[in-house]
Amino acid sequence: MFSYQKFLQTRSKLVIFSIIGIVSACTIPILYPHVYHGTHIYHLALHVGGIILSLIMATLSINSFFMHRAKKMLVVSSAFLMFTAAELVQLLEAEKTHVHNFWESPTEISHMMLFGMLVLFAIAIFRRN
Repeated sequence: MFSYQKFLQTRSKLVIFSIIGIVSACTIPILYPHVYHGTHIYHLALHVGGIILSLIMATLSINSFFMHRAKKMLVVSSAFLMFTAAELVQLLEAEKTHVHNFWESPTEISHMMLFGMLVLFAIAIFRRN
C-alpha cells in the first residue's frame, strides 16, 4: 500500500486528534484556574467537550460537502459551526463565575441536554450500518 493511500485512510483520525489537541491546548489556560472550584470544572469541561465535538462534526460535514457536493451539507456544517460559536461564548461567560450548583440548576440541566443532543448527532453520523 502506498503512503498516500495510508494517509487517506488515517486522515480522519489525524483531523480528529488535531482538533482535540488544538482545542485542549487553547482551553488549558481557561480551565486551570478553576480546577479547585468544586463542580465548576465539570461545567467548563462540558463546554469544552461541546466545542470539540461540534468542531469534529463541522469538519466531517464540510468534508462530506466536498465529497458529494450536496448543498444541504453546507447548512449542516454552518449549524455545527454556530453551535461551536455558542459553546465558546458560553465557556467564556461561565469562566466569570466560580460557583455552580451543577446537579440542581435548570441551566446546567439544559447544558447537559444540549450536549446530549450533540452526542446523539455524533452517534448517528459515526455509526456504521
